This record gives sequence, C-alpha cells and structure tokens, in this order.
Amino acid sequence: MKNKFTIITVVKNDKNGITKTIKSVLNQNFKNYEYIVIDGNSTDGTFSKIKKLKKVKKYKKFKFLSRKDISYYDSLNFGIKKSEGQFIGVLNSGDFFINKNILSLIDKNLERKTKLFYNNLFFTKKNNVVRHWKHKVIEITKFNLFKIPHSTLFIKKNVYKKVGLYCLDYKISSDLDFIIRLNKNYSRIQHLNFSSINMEYGGLSTNLRSLTLKLKEDFSILINHHKFYFIIFYFMKIYFKLTDFKLKNLIKAN
Repeated sequence: MKNKFTIITVVKNDKNGITKTIKSVLNQNFKNYEYIVIDGNSTDGTFSKIKKLKKVKKYKKFKFLSRKDISYYDSLNFGIKKSEGQFIGVLNSGDFFINKNILSLIDKNLERKTKLFYNNLFFTKKNNVVRHWKHKVIEITKFNLFKIPHSTLFIKKNVYKKVGLYCLDYKISSDLDFIIRLNKNYSRIQHLNFSSINMEYGGLSTNLRSLTLKLKEDFSILINHHKFYFIIFYFMKIYFKLTDFKLKNLIKAN
C-alpha cells in the first residue's frame, strides 16, 4: 500500500534535538507513512546519534541519508524528490509532534479532495508556550498567506510539479517565496483546527547575523512578487506574527 504521508527531517549539527524529533515520528500510532531523515554532513556527533538510534528495533523504520548540501532547502528538495508518500510534510530537527495521535488525527479529518492542509503550531521556550500560531484560512490570498505556518503544512506531491521546489537563492526565507508561489497556483486549503507540533523558540533566523540575512531575503522576495507594494506586505507579515505571541510567557522565559 502506498504511503499516505512522507515526513522529512533535515538536520545539521543538532545532536541535542534530533533524537526527540525522530522518536516523535516513529512513536505515532498511525503507521501508513514513510520517514526520511537527511543529515547535511554534521560534525558534532549528530550522524553517530542517528545511526545509533537506527539500530534500535523500535526506531529503525526510517530512511537515513547523509549528504553534502548547499543549504537546508537543498536537502529539503532532495527529500521531496526521494519521497513516495501522497502528502509531504516537514518536521525540523528539534521540533516534535505533541503526542502519538497526530498523524491519526490528520488522517481522520482530511477531506478527500484536499491538496494542501495545515494545522496549528506551538512555540515554547523553557517549557513555556510563548507563541501559539493559530489562524483559520480556507481560501489563500496574497493578504492572508502569512497566517499559514509552513512547519505544519502538508502538500500533495503532485503539487510540486506545478509550483516547483524551494528556491536555492534563499538560505533562510525560501519558505516565504514558496508559499507565495503556492498561492499563485492554488487558493483552496484545509485548516485542521488542532495543534500538532511543538517548536522550540529560536532556530535559523534568531541570531543577529541570521536576522539580517532573513530581513534582506524577505525584502528581496516581497519586492520580486509585489514590486513597490512590498513594504505593505512586510508589515502585514510582522503584524500577524506579533498577534500570536504570549508576551507574559515570553518575558518569563527570558
């Protein structure tokens, strides 16, 4: 039977986060999925940790690939090309499904003709929920696509043939470019109104150097798609992000 879902995890130098990510997938009660883990030639012991986990009988059901990549999105594209599932989702290293029933819940609530769907996302820091990304979108427009959390997005594989893969010109913000291109080809999306993933607050775009690069890439993408109206869309993006934060918890966590 063809796998209903493919979950892809791309990792590089995250020996402290990768184990909980892999276990959260392999502990799912729903079993009609494939799991692909791609290591970008880690040098901190991540590779050894994954190989060790693969030897455990309970956790060996995943495909493990190691390769030299150009960027995170290069390996993500590689995983998409290798995937055999009907729907493809991404679970980043360090993130994890919040319980064992997530894939079962998705399967149970998925409408037959759906090509794109997403659900809600938790950001935590020091065990406090600092952001809850929860917006209902049924028809994607250029004005509301910022409400869709890329980390919980599942896409039917044949959609990539129409939209294309992630642009490697962008190291951090290629997901923004991808969702804008997605909206140019599709408008209907299903929102599954439950939270599925716990993401540690931080990541690729939180240190000063990365924030500068992200800002540059965001502007470049928005200018490319919206010309001189780009600044309006940028402030909309920031506004939707700020409305999700639980400021008291964020202050407490710091």
